[in-house]
Amino acid sequence: MSAQITPNTEAIYQETSTKIEWQYFDEQCKPVHQSMVIYKDKPLIEIYPYSYSQQRGITRKKIKSITLDGWNNLGEVPSSIKAAKTVRVTVGAFKPLMNFILQKFPEIETIKIVKNGQSRFSKKNVTFQIGDLDKALKAVGKEVRMYEIRRKTAISNALADITEKVEPRTTSLSKGGIAHFLSFYGSEIHVSEEDVNSILSVLSLSPSSNISVTENFIQTKDKINVAYLDDVIEKFEGLLQVKSDNEKDWQAFFEKHGWILANLFPFQVILRGREAYVGGKTIENKEGRVVDFLFQNGFRDNYALLEIKTHNATLLKPTPYRQPDVYSIHESLAGAIGQCLDQKNTFLTDMGQKYKSLDPKIVLVVGMKKRLNEQQANCFELIRANQKHIDIVTFDELLAKVKGLQDVLKLKK
Repeated sequence: MSAQITPNTEAIYQETSTKIEWQYFDEQCKPVHQSMVIYKDKPLIEIYPYSYSQQRGITRKKIKSITLDGWNNLGEVPSSIKAAKTVRVTVGAFKPLMNFILQKFPEIETIKIVKNGQSRFSKKNVTFQIGDLDKALKAVGKEVRMYEIRRKTAISNALADITEKVEPRTTSLSKGGIAHFLSFYGSEIHVSEEDVNSILSVLSLSPSSNISVTENFIQTKDKINVAYLDDVIEKFEGLLQVKSDNEKDWQAFFEKHGWILANLFPFQVILRGREAYVGGKTIENKEGRVVDFLFQNGFRDNYALLEIKTHNATLLKPTPYRQPDVYSIHESLAGAIGQCLDQKNTFLTDMGQKYKSLDPKIVLVVGMKKRLNEQQANCFELIRANQKHIDIVTFDELLAKVKGLQDVLKLKK
């Protein structure tokens, strides 16, 4: 038999009516290790992992056997678990997967891959249903390829900083790539504002021809937005719990999340400045008017002034002006309205000649509508509906807008 065997190869050692036994033959064509058994009377293949060197001879692996239950021969075995003519756990995506399993289950001895049945994990034995294993190998394989791309890119870019003989590399994000990355974190992912801004800035700088707006892209964008909105809503609700005057905190919050305020306008706006000077200084350079936020419309032919107060501001007086259901404006709301009108008038007088402005829109964010009883709420609606020059929005109404956007995005998922 040895004369017909090629040295240092696996070959059939013996065949019976029930099975075919394979051995590894060394450089002298001697059988030194049973490598595989293929059964004829049942769909079963047993593989016995090993390595061989002339100096050390046969080295048996920690995994003593790999059983393929449901296949009659290696030709039927899926390519995802087959390397060359046999199944090997030390190549391709199988290697990092097995390394992890060995760390998690240090006493493992056998692996069983079944065509039918369920995946099971125990102290010494792991059973993979082939569908489960395929899914795991595809996921691991994709990560291995992405890591290799990132590694080569990092090396090229590092060398490109040193020499002109190496060109820097760019990384192309494949369709669904962001969604693939986020999928590893389930529903508990928290994306920071910086993360979202970085992604959006990349997309905004890319030519439209390079961006494929597919279903995957839309789903990815929605996942990011939902995670981002969760964080914004949590911070918003935290500020609403503050009992003291936190006007400056609100101003800082809306400066970070200016898109919330921009949604108050029926047209596109551009934030021109925080605590913007709108005029009114005396000859002694005092008494200048400053608005919390100054917006300009998308056509750059008009402005909008936005003033932020606090959610603790009282909107209406607690007792009726006239029984049973007529309530007066509280001093805090009346003062805020007066301040806004003064800012608009000053802006038109001092800035109107220099900056094109027709009739600046004013938005006042103040108070909480939910703190009003039914009669007060009716009076409040009548009061603000008759404010010709000012749109009054309460903090809880603004939060409801953000939550409405969150609900829409979650419905898309």
